[in-house]
Amino acid sequence: MSKPITKAVIAAAGYGTRMLPITKVISKEILPIVDKPIIQIIVENLVQAGIEDIIIVTKVRKAELVEYFGDVDEGLAQILRNGGPEKAAILEQLESMRELANFAFVEQQRSVGTGYPVLDAAPYIGDEPFIYAFADDFFLGEKNSYAQLIETYEKYQAPVLACEARTGEGDYDKFGYVGGKQLMPGVLDVNEIIEKPGLANKPSDLASVNSFLVTPEVIGYLHKVRETLSSGKELYFNAALGLMLNDGKRVIAKEIVGAKWYDTGNKLEYMMTSVALAARHPEIGEQFTQFLKQFVKEQK
Repeated sequence: MSKPITKAVIAAAGYGTRMLPITKVISKEILPIVDKPIIQIIVENLVQAGIEDIIIVTKVRKAELVEYFGDVDEGLAQILRNGGPEKAAILEQLESMRELANFAFVEQQRSVGTGYPVLDAAPYIGDEPFIYAFADDFFLGEKNSYAQLIETYEKYQAPVLACEARTGEGDYDKFGYVGGKQLMPGVLDVNEIIEKPGLANKPSDLASVNSFLVTPEVIGYLHKVRETLSSGKELYFNAALGLMLNDGKRVIAKEIVGAKWYDTGNKLEYMMTSVALAARHPEIGEQFTQFLKQFVKEQK
């Protein structure tokens, strides 16, 4: 019987250059979606799927991430305690943040690339399978995307890539696409992963987005990829998966269903995500939607 999936690594070590100038002083992962930072949405989804230990890999000086999931400043806590039931409820919400999971924070000191956060988190991973997620995109919907990865892993006992069908103009030059034998609708036994294949060379319409559920052997393959890199080159996580496929290892692609993928990696996607979630917010959603309708009407 396979070990339960209880660990996750979140890559939060980027400079957020596509969101400058604000990310000069604020980590992109802390930018708010209404009243909640992007990274909290990801953490809550992981916890909902059964994740207990979360390793957040950050750049040096990203102290606000540690502070956000840590203790509440005593001055702020006292103000909230004295502010009546409504303020006390806010304090309770803030204090519950540190109880969401067992957090570990690792400072990434190495070169750029999606593979390095996993190498830096390796001492915390041990010999357990884990979810690898990024701190600027997430799925939201009726079905938890991370739970879907776990269910697929338990069925096939192999690493799983979260995927979405992406057929828009320019998508094939933006995402990595997977190809392979269809095991069931939306599930592929992967035989190739092609980064930005272009429309003419696409292996399928399933793009690898958002996250992975992998076994710890991927760490050894990341070391192999790094040994072949010339100085200054990025270490891509998908390159390790490619080596695994070359060695005959099984990798599964799972199309996430019952949930929509949201990206906050650039200014346009961030604003689109913020508006979409504000319209669904339990406190302001109805009024915000009315504002949007009136605003659009006035633009005509």
